[in-house]
Amino acid sequence: MAQTWALRGLVACVPMLLILLAAECVASTNPVPAVVTIAGLVLLCFFFAYVFVVPDDFSLSATDRTLGIASKIFAYTRQGLTPEATLGACQLILPETLASSICITDGTKVLASWGEDSDKCPPGQPIVLDTTLRAIETKRMEAFARETYDPGMKEYHFFKHLHAGIVAPLIVRDRCMGTFELYYSRYSDIDARQMALARGFAELISTQLASFELERQEEVSARMELRALQSQVDPHFLFNTIGTIVSLVRTEPEKARSLLIDFSNYYRQTLSNSETLTSLEKEVEQGIRYINLMQARYGEGRLRLSVDLDPETLDSRVPPFILQPLLENCIKHAMRETDPLSIALSSHETDDGVELVVEDDGIGMDEYTQRHLFDTKHLNNEANSGNGVDVSTSRRDACTTADGSLKRGGGLALSNVLMRIHFFFGEESGIRVSSRLGVGTRITVDLLGEPHEPEGTMLPSVQ
Repeated sequence: MAQTWALRGLVACVPMLLILLAAECVASTNPVPAVVTIAGLVLLCFFFAYVFVVPDDFSLSATDRTLGIASKIFAYTRQGLTPEATLGACQLILPETLASSICITDGTKVLASWGEDSDKCPPGQPIVLDTTLRAIETKRMEAFARETYDPGMKEYHFFKHLHAGIVAPLIVRDRCMGTFELYYSRYSDIDARQMALARGFAELISTQLASFELERQEEVSARMELRALQSQVDPHFLFNTIGTIVSLVRTEPEKARSLLIDFSNYYRQTLSNSETLTSLEKEVEQGIRYINLMQARYGEGRLRLSVDLDPETLDSRVPPFILQPLLENCIKHAMRETDPLSIALSSHETDDGVELVVEDDGIGMDEYTQRHLFDTKHLNNEANSGNGVDVSTSRRDACTTADGSLKRGGGLALSNVLMRIHFFFGEESGIRVSSRLGVGTRITVDLLGEPHEPEGTMLPSVQ
């Protein structure tokens, strides 16, 4: 509104001053009136620049500075309120205020402090300040003053030379995760701007903590699901493999010995830590062990495997337990009753990462099955419908493997593999499936970029 009125005044005054200047130059030879008029024009121009240009520059500069500080605080606190992260945030925030010291706590102890007397409040020191305890309990920001120094009171050991402060709680999902505290030499230093800064920085840190906690909860959930998947040992596979080895003990003892070693190594690897990345070479070795055991069961004539790996990809870090479920899917869902099944396993190095391909010449899938391949809810409904009495004979036959056991978990296995890929590589990586009914299926695993093993400790809420 002020700029609008200033613009209207400028439009009205400039023509008048120009007319006055022209009249003075024509009517009088005295230069003083003309100089006064020119000075008025110059002052008017300065006023225009101040009203229209300077505020925008100030606003733009303040906005850029605020965004820069917020970005740096996010960088410090993205892994939670660790002592190192909170110290960096304290060092960044303190110069933006009039406070003499700053402190961040987890609700029970000091995480980091910076400024005057900060050496007297090291990380790990328990909280004794009444205002802090009250802010945690009420979840409300408070300002306090302590005008006299009493060495006998424990709270005066907190920045004892600073007699005032602001305590703002860090709230995440209605829980107090800690406090953000500013300390001042005098209570008169605390004004509305200082209160607004304390509230703003506390809300900024709280927002980042909420994001961090959500990510940690997703990681914990994914880890639990991975462990649940890992702990599922198929009893049919276990008993059938043991039976196959037992049948070969007398007739082919060396082969039985070799299979027993493969069987032992297979389950040792299956039951090992599923949260640690492994090399592609070891993952392929695990897949080959599984194929060896299945070839002993079905016969090498019915099941063939060809391997073509790019040597540059063998040392690539990959999630464990992603190849064997794909090979198991080929055998359970692609093998015909009598015809042999050929599986081709290959790997290639791409511009963005590694590509792993599992291809078979089995029965393939129709478009309907492909569309619902990763829809676990639909797959569960399909599996449950197989137990009812209304399922036709053709439907039942379509759901059995070559040895007569029930086909199940094809899409669920792919979904579990996809979950592992997203857990270690992010949403950009994934699985592509192409299939033709009666021709075969090609599954491509795209592992893009560098994998990560999530780290960090979630900050416990204050009880």
